[in-house]
Amino acid sequence: MYTLIQKVIDLNELDMWYLTVITLIAILVVTIMVLRLEGRRKRLLANKIPGPDGSIFVGMLPLFLQGPEQLILNGLKVYQKYEKSLFKVWVLNNLYIVLTRPEDIEMVLTNPKLQKKSKEYLVLQESIMGQGIFSIDDIKKWKSNRKMVSGGFNFTIIKSFIPIFYEESNVLNDILIQKKNLKSNECDISVPVSMATMEMIGKTALGVQFNAQNGGRHRFVENLQTAMHAWEYRISHPWYLSKTLFQFSSVKQKHDQSQKIINEFTDEIINKKLDELNQNANNKNKVETGDEDVCRKTKTVIEILLGNYHEMSHEQIRDELVTIMIGGQETTAMANACAIFMLAHHPDVQNKVFEELQSIFSTGDHNRPPTYEDLQQMEYLERVIKETLRIFPPLPVFGRSLEEEMKIGEHLCPAGSTLMVGPLFIHSSAQYYTDPEKFNPDNFLPDTCRSRHPYSFIPFSAGYRNCIGIKYGILQMKTVISTLVRKNTFFPSERCPTPKHLRVMFLSTLKFVDGCYVKIVPRTS
Repeated sequence: MYTLIQKVIDLNELDMWYLTVITLIAILVVTIMVLRLEGRRKRLLANKIPGPDGSIFVGMLPLFLQGPEQLILNGLKVYQKYEKSLFKVWVLNNLYIVLTRPEDIEMVLTNPKLQKKSKEYLVLQESIMGQGIFSIDDIKKWKSNRKMVSGGFNFTIIKSFIPIFYEESNVLNDILIQKKNLKSNECDISVPVSMATMEMIGKTALGVQFNAQNGGRHRFVENLQTAMHAWEYRISHPWYLSKTLFQFSSVKQKHDQSQKIINEFTDEIINKKLDELNQNANNKNKVETGDEDVCRKTKTVIEILLGNYHEMSHEQIRDELVTIMIGGQETTAMANACAIFMLAHHPDVQNKVFEELQSIFSTGDHNRPPTYEDLQQMEYLERVIKETLRIFPPLPVFGRSLEEEMKIGEHLCPAGSTLMVGPLFIHSSAQYYTDPEKFNPDNFLPDTCRSRHPYSFIPFSAGYRNCIGIKYGILQMKTVISTLVRKNTFFPSERCPTPKHLRVMFLSTLKFVDGCYVKIVPRTS
């Protein structure tokens, strides 16, 4: 094209350079004009939605730049100011529409047109979670993979996990006793609990022994922390949502090193399991049964995925396994530690839990392992767990991509915006919970729950893309907490004398800033 122009108007090389620059400038100007025209409708509709405007081009960015701990506090303040209806938040040119009413949240999460995760999930896709079921955009592939993964968490299989949960809970108890300060009885329970849940997800979902509890800090958990810091950094510094710009960040190098370690670790698991399956291939018919479906249901998640090795690439299987490890380890680790912490600070609640456990284990061997039926009888403990998840939801916020204009409530929301749902915020709303800052398991009495919209409590998300491990998580938490309470009494620590002293931060999931301290005193009888 330029050669033709040069021949026609006889331009020299310098003139051609000027022409090139002018052409590029013209293209840039036209692009900006098109973007402005496309964004005009978005801004017009956004202006009709309540919310803080912020300064032009910047929006609420300053609130995001104050760090992952302050981000939660900042977000809560904004939410409480505008929670009477959905509201908007601008961060640079990104429009976020925060849903506050359970009715609107239900409509969005159950809408088949709104299953795609928001663009912020690109930071997960470009990291260790890749195209796992939590972050994948391809809905057809998501449905197929979710169905396979769910096969490893059916009712029969989950029940069979209880002895593993109990065994590792006892190991956890021994480690907590070893680690507590002999004089003060204080102990940071966050790391030991995290290692216990790591071992549990390994043995149950993957059929692999990590030796996480006895081996100290596990390399997967350590490097996951680094990766999660990178995720939060990219989201709170939205220019780094650009993969190109993120290349220039000092965080990128640390992230990539951790990603490499996690990928190598997961590859080791896959290769080890493949070798094991190949060795057992000739012996698979030794167990005689007339029900092929029973054999299928006893497979672990990794066996199910590897059984579809011809349909899924090695990378896809790795992405799913990493997603399962994060989902099964991160969420329950936080919930278990927070539940013990809240019991330590609410002795009346802890006493009720212990009395319930004494009643359940009153016959036969008082120290026997719990059965599924025992766990089902722990109704008060379940309310304690749900109240803990209300105050400390593992996934504090999540988003959906709005690709078409849609009326939500009284407002027409523009295409190209992100719909945000904040369990942390709706769970702390006085509109749905009396004295929301108070720890009160009676918030989950059956009659109280019936009087409240079901989408006012969504610790595991809800709708089409809800967590597949809800039942797994509840049974595991019941086993861990009941085992620890049967053996110990927990008290507040001087390092964290009240619940308000417990510092948490947003790293895509909720995480402790500087540990979770309690006092541990073994029961004498």
